[in-house]
Amino acid sequence: HAASSAQRSHVQALLSRPLGHEKIPWCSHSDPYKVADPRQPAMRVVVPLAALLLGTTVEPLALKRRGGLTKSKKKKKLKKAPPPAPVARAPRAPLSWSLSPEEHMAAVSNAVASAADGIQTALADGNFFAKESFLDERSVQAMAEEARRLDPTLVPSQSTRYEAGNTIAYDKEGVRSTQILGGNDYDKAPRLTEYVVSLTAALSGVAGQVRPLSPSRQTNKLAVCDAIGASYPKHIDNGGGDDPRLLTAILYLSGDVDGGRFRSYQATEDVVTAEVAPAPGTFVCFWSDRLVHDVS
Repeated sequence: HAASSAQRSHVQALLSRPLGHEKIPWCSHSDPYKVADPRQPAMRVVVPLAALLLGTTVEPLALKRRGGLTKSKKKKKLKKAPPPAPVARAPRAPLSWSLSPEEHMAAVSNAVASAADGIQTALADGNFFAKESFLDERSVQAMAEEARRLDPTLVPSQSTRYEAGNTIAYDKEGVRSTQILGGNDYDKAPRLTEYVVSLTAALSGVAGQVRPLSPSRQTNKLAVCDAIGASYPKHIDNGGGDDPRLLTAILYLSGDVDGGRFRSYQATEDVVTAEVAPAPGTFVCFWSDRLVHDVS
């Protein structure tokens, strides 16, 4: 998520020192209150003396001797012109509008095709595949923009586990999520919808060379982790029973703010085998019913 910072102004009065040249330290644009290093060059500000001696008139000495002191004429005050009206800026069009559906879906398909060998090798070894900058920056930014607009629709996230023949739902603390539905809701998140459709078709053809996969059947989740220090405990995505999920694919839309690292484990031991730090455009995929992993 993005948050804006309030702008601050800082005014310094310099009347406590002799008038003349005063030194004011440079200030950082990011923090106007930061004190500059005294060893660094300082900006010098000249304060004209006359500007601070309001209401004082100086007469020539010859006029004083003749008793001819004259009253200074008051200058007419000029009316200040009113400040110009602020120019209204046109609202910025969503970045997602700059991408056509055909361009976006082709970018997703091409990303899968370019990584096909690595994906197949990792999955054949029972490992996970990970790649930074899997998708081009413009596509990732457009999807992230849509995800931020969907934030009000996110609800507390749940997951399921399989125990004693029953599927049990449980809450994921500090995590909110929603599902990209498409159909009548396509206009709410067109680039996210196209990503899901295109990735499902392309990835099933590549990973399907290792294990048969449906080219259209999928489930998806747009998730946001709000809590500081929140995590997903060690688990396998497929909860067992009649859970049909076989392949999990993750695309990160934001960076590593506070944790969020994906970690894989050995199947029979509590040993981390590899980890991936989240970054915009980083992609991870693995077998849903085989890889033990967590997020920390």
